[in-house]
Amino acid sequence: MTRSKFAILFVLLMTLFAAPAWAASTSEDSHEDAGENTVDARQTADNSFLYDTSIYELSLADATYQGNTVQVVGEVVGDSIRAEGDKGKVWITLESIENDHESSISVLVGEDILGLIDTYGSYNHKGTTLQVRGVFYLACPSHEGIMDIHAENVTLIAKGSVSQDNFDISAFIPGLVLVAIGLVLTLIYTYLRERER
Repeated sequence: MTRSKFAILFVLLMTLFAAPAWAASTSEDSHEDAGENTVDARQTADNSFLYDTSIYELSLADATYQGNTVQVVGEVVGDSIRAEGDKGKVWITLESIENDHESSISVLVGEDILGLIDTYGSYNHKGTTLQVRGVFYLACPSHEGIMDIHAENVTLIAKGSVSQDNFDISAFIPGLVLVAIGLVLTLIYTYLRERER
């Protein structure tokens, strides 16, 4: 028998005898790991999955979002309203900060959150920007089926601001010129009509 045939036979025999030992060790390892990964049938579903989304996307949401934790960023607009039946809670409205998608959502927050809000968005007022994390309800069973978020964590992103409109006379010049042209044409028309009599 040549040396190369002997080497091949040796490798084949070693492989055959080593395979059962390797298989046994693999099955033992899997039994050891199985204890850490066993499934407890009594465990309830975990709704803590976080959807980092936008207010506009929530306005288009389907039932898969119901009862899940969402996180949105928006501008506080309107005013706060005391929540009836929810002691120590108020409603605020968050508006989408995306210019191309206007939408808003009602958010139930604790009264202590009102300290974060320095400005409510309206004409000439940019509202405080907040990040809200909470449970989203497409049709809230506690609040007459409205779409809302029950906030669990609210973070200040940016303070609000007030912009003043400065009086700019140059904006009125085109209008004044047109009025003047109209008056001149009216006078010319009246003069020509009187001459025809």
